[in-house]
Amino acid sequence: MWNNLYSGFINGLGMGSIYALIAIGYTMVYGIARMINFAHGEFITIGAFVSYGTAALIGANPITMVICIIASMLVCAIVSVITEKLAYYPLRKRNTKKITALITAIGVSYIIYSIFNIKFQEQKGSPKFLNLTDFQLTIITIIITIVTVLLITLFINKTKFGKAMRATSENPSAAKLMGINNDAMISLTFAIGAALAGIGAVVYCLRIPYFKFSVGTEAIGLIPFVAAVVGGIGSLPGAVIGGFIIGIVQQLSMAFPVTSTWTPAIVYGLLILILMIKPTGILGKMVGEKV
Repeated sequence: MWNNLYSGFINGLGMGSIYALIAIGYTMVYGIARMINFAHGEFITIGAFVSYGTAALIGANPITMVICIIASMLVCAIVSVITEKLAYYPLRKRNTKKITALITAIGVSYIIYSIFNIKFQEQKGSPKFLNLTDFQLTIITIIITIVTVLLITLFINKTKFGKAMRATSENPSAAKLMGINNDAMISLTFAIGAALAGIGAVVYCLRIPYFKFSVGTEAIGLIPFVAAVVGGIGSLPGAVIGGFIIGIVQQLSMAFPVTSTWTPAIVYGLLILILMIKPTGILGKMVGEKV
């Protein structure tokens, strides 16, 4: 029993840190663009395949891992910006209802999923940059997450672009009057969120022997979104806290045969319970919308 608890807790910290990275992308896009980008999970798939291709080209070792992370971040960011400009920007300019953007995001997700399903049906071996135990891998993952979160926080709070993003989030009309290009800030937000998904994809592949075209849709799925909602969507610290909470609960439930089959129900049940107690999530704030 204690071994299962220890294993579940360590794996929970590792997966929680990955969920936190991906959840930040959900929460940043919602915080600035006020939309749920359900296509966000597909950038995990893109990041995984970019990492695989880069590692196959230059080799897989601790040094090339950094190159693969950078490559995944760049490709995910570029594809995300293109997607935003082609699918979401026209809707925003026409002031369409939020449900329209939500349905569009689901459509974009299925398009990307179908492309990978057609082109890459065979399983791919995950690049093994590091040969570590679960505990060592968890420590590395947590360090990567902490460093990334600190850099994002500094960027948002200390840089010109970060302050412009915050202004766009708080009051788009006033930000526009101050000379801030709201559309550029939204595109930048999409790029950063997708880049974080790229990092999460590379780190996640360290924990699994194989992956396939559905890694972002089925293996990871909506769990990072659940983490963002639990922590308080729109809150960066909330996304991190929610990621670790969901990761630990998920892995602990999977550690025991009795509860392993109930894992999805337990995770989503926790989401419902937290929202019943605090509808805005743990660190979320109630925000009134102007009509």
